[in-house]
Amino acid sequence: MSGTACRCGNRDAWRVVHYRCNYSAFNGYHYTPSDYSAVGCLTGLGGCGARWRTKAQYVNYLRRVT
Repeated sequence: MSGTACRCGNRDAWRVVHYRCNYSAFNGYHYTPSDYSAVGCLTGLGGCGARWRTKAQYVNYLRRVT
C-alpha cells in the first residue's frame, strides 16, 4: 500500500477514486490499467481526507467517486 491510509476508521467515507488503473506523470496522465486502485476517505462524508493505493479485494465492494 502507498500513500497515507485512513486515520479515522470511518469506512462509510471510503470511496474508490481510480478503480484498478493509474494516471501518473510517467504515462502523461493517461489511463493505464493496474492491479492497484486509489481509495480516498472523503472529508465531505465525515472522513479524514487520507488517500492511498491498494491491491486489496475490498475495493470491489466500495462505492466509486463519480
